[in-house]
Amino acid sequence: MSENQATHETIAQAFGRTTDPLAEYDGRFKQLDVDPFQLWLEEQVYTKDYAKGTVQALERPIDQWCEFMAERHDRHPAVPTTSHVMDFAHYYLEERDNSKNTVGVKLGTLSRVFRYFQSEPAFPHPTDFNPFDAAKGKIDLNGDDPKEPRPIPLEELRNVLQNEVKHVRDRALIVMQFKLGLRASETANIKLSEIHIANAELQDHYEELGTHPALEGRPNAVFIPHDRERNKSERPRVLPLDDELRRVLLQYLLCRPDNGEPWLFLSKSGGKKVGHTNINDVWKKYFRPEYGPNERYRGVSSHYGRHYFTTWFSIEREWPRDLIKYLRGDRQSGGKIRSTRDAIDSYIHAWYEDIEDRYREDIYKLRI
Repeated sequence: MSENQATHETIAQAFGRTTDPLAEYDGRFKQLDVDPFQLWLEEQVYTKDYAKGTVQALERPIDQWCEFMAERHDRHPAVPTTSHVMDFAHYYLEERDNSKNTVGVKLGTLSRVFRYFQSEPAFPHPTDFNPFDAAKGKIDLNGDDPKEPRPIPLEELRNVLQNEVKHVRDRALIVMQFKLGLRASETANIKLSEIHIANAELQDHYEELGTHPALEGRPNAVFIPHDRERNKSERPRVLPLDDELRRVLLQYLLCRPDNGEPWLFLSKSGGKKVGHTNINDVWKKYFRPEYGPNERYRGVSSHYGRHYFTTWFSIEREWPRDLIKYLRGDRQSGGKIRSTRDAIDSYIHAWYEDIEDRYREDIYKLRI
């Protein structure tokens, strides 16, 4: 629980209130054989003389919201918390590369639906709480985002990494995100046990290195869990480490603070687990202001490696969509995966062998 959330809880308890006033209605909404969002569309949209494009623009965020809640939260979409809405907004901002304006429009549409629930006597929604409006007040949606990530030629990226990023930890962080398409939070959450590098000196020094069961029989690879806090992926995955990434990781691990922390990447001061915001600061340190935001492009940040990685495999190498989904940790057909050892082993076994050799052959070389 965050410090602010704890403060909210304290205030609510003092006045006999709750920070989750809709929770009590979740079970009953799940039991209903009706769709309250469809009811809003039928009464507030389909009865109006709207153009087809307008109708679709109102339907789309509803479909996206309901799908998001079904896949990521065990909660009926008609009775969310503010945190659910904020997760939804951050997902479309950070993972789907939506602009702030686009996300603001989505939340505006969903707020209209919620106000309809509040105005109809059949619905139990209190009139003093709208989670969509509450979330909008806590997220920076001001200002127009550039529509596209900045295109940087591979040779320019090589130049930055070779000549600008000299610190061994910072270089390892950035190269890992470029090579594997990882989110900052996923990178911060890697444990020593979840990465294997075939090097006798490292293995002797770090006894736990590469001991995770998912890495058994898979040398020079990393395991990325899907259910660790802030990882956001739908599926776990094992990804190969190519020779360049192994080299920069070896350089880092040989001088990494030896303080008993289980995490791969540690902060420069204090030797604690590095945070996802710290990783974003690392990217900005080396790529800005030269590759900062302008009128056309968004500035390079820690999400840029994931974008570059996805674009490379989908456009430059024309990989099948299902293989790219595996690389990214996206949901495949079949819905959610059970977080059991057998389910995870079966899923990874079905995909890793398909991508390992092909990945090592196709991944871009950074010449470091």
